[in-house]
Amino acid sequence: MAQSLIFLIQLVSGNEITRDYCSLPDPIYANGVSAAAAQFGNNGWSYANINDWERIVVTCGGSLQSPIDILTSEAEQANTQPSINYRDKGSEVEYKEIEKPYTKQYEGEYSSIEVADASGLQIRYYAKQFHIHAPSEHTINGKQYDLEIHFVHQAIQDQEQDCNKIKNKLTVFGLMFEESSSTQDYDVFKPWFDGEVNGEVKQFDLNDFFSRMSDTTYYHYNGSLTTPPCSQTVNWIVFEKALPISPNQLNQFKTSFSDTSVFKFMQNNRPIQNLNGRKILKGTVQTIGLAILPDSYASYAYILFMTLISLLFL
Repeated sequence: MAQSLIFLIQLVSGNEITRDYCSLPDPIYANGVSAAAAQFGNNGWSYANINDWERIVVTCGGSLQSPIDILTSEAEQANTQPSINYRDKGSEVEYKEIEKPYTKQYEGEYSSIEVADASGLQIRYYAKQFHIHAPSEHTINGKQYDLEIHFVHQAIQDQEQDCNKIKNKLTVFGLMFEESSSTQDYDVFKPWFDGEVNGEVKQFDLNDFFSRMSDTTYYHYNGSLTTPPCSQTVNWIVFEKALPISPNQLNQFKTSFSDTSVFKFMQNNRPIQNLNGRKILKGTVQTIGLAILPDSYASYAYILFMTLISLLFL
């Protein structure tokens, strides 16, 4: 189903809020496979047995699987161009590192996005976590990038929307990264590897990535999670323009996947899946409003000035 998308990203405060998230589809395990046997590791799924995932979780053999190779010449123009609108930036918002054996991941409720499909139904999602894959999982015109970050957002149930009417319970942004010797390390990645930095990121802002993009072209399609249970309930938004990453941090990510018993090629990317007739939409995101990079040298006066300016356009 082709969808025209409008994004509204709104940062939330650091106060704890209880939300009723839409449940994801239950995994469909193969005959004789238990939930315990379907976990990541030598006795479950891994990147060493990546071609056998559907023998563990049936959904991994579905027709709407991800990642895919995005052929830009075959993408259809989206009717509505998305806009990303940053209304507020709270320094108290935090992500915390979560131990995952197959990736590097931060979790924490950070911001909300609203997606309007072609029927006009607006669906609200909240950012739950982001994690990395090296090399990239999606490819663009056959090109694979050094790293891909997935920003995962999940829909909620409340008085304004009903989970039963929402086809895709997740919206995931895919951002590409290429190695660049002229790029400094990202502060947001340091807690993963620097023993002198704690596991909380207090100044992380989604703007830190989006505002660095000189080209905000995106590609959208309906797909799945790229790890078991491979649930086919994802709005994929893959950005074409790659961001730079330093050789130091790229190498730190790569060395995280050194156990060849579960990372056969010392990487954590799933191979390209068949498109199976799915449509790919193309558009250009327009960033509106506040766009401040987290910078320890930025003055409070400058931040206040930019905030006041951004309010004029809200």
